[in-house]
Amino acid sequence: MRSAEFVASLRQVDPERIGAVGLSMGSHRTWMLSAATDRIAAGIAVCWLGTTKALMAPGNNQTKGHSAYSMLVPNLRNYLDYPDVAAIACPKPMMFYNGEKDGLFPVAGVLDAYNTMRKIWESQGAGDRLVTKIWPGGHVFNVEMQEEAFDWLDTHLQTK
Repeated sequence: MRSAEFVASLRQVDPERIGAVGLSMGSHRTWMLSAATDRIAAGIAVCWLGTTKALMAPGNNQTKGHSAYSMLVPNLRNYLDYPDVAAIACPKPMMFYNGEKDGLFPVAGVLDAYNTMRKIWESQGAGDRLVTKIWPGGHVFNVEMQEEAFDWLDTHLQTK
């Protein structure tokens, strides 16, 4: 949040048009930051989202200690799941991508998370501001994905 405040303070930056983009743990940070501050006007989160149930399945990423520190917000999981936290960013424009072969984030859990968020954005009349997509491939943010994502981001930040 301090970084977003710093960027907003720069004279060459329009503080109303700041976007956040992240891959993997950068994705986690993107949707957490987008939920935590209105400084972020739009966000793109790539390859880090799923439900706790899917991510805590035996043998999955978080049961092996990978990314486990991302669950350190005290008591949060007692009240909110990951997609619930990401949806705090609603109604701002948000884009979520995941790879269909991403071994860290099983598609079924990703789709459950996307469905949870879709309901929230639509309940606020902002369904057109949420983009969710499963791409062929794994835990990547390749050139094709980047081109689509950055065009989308330009659309939302240049028209604000």
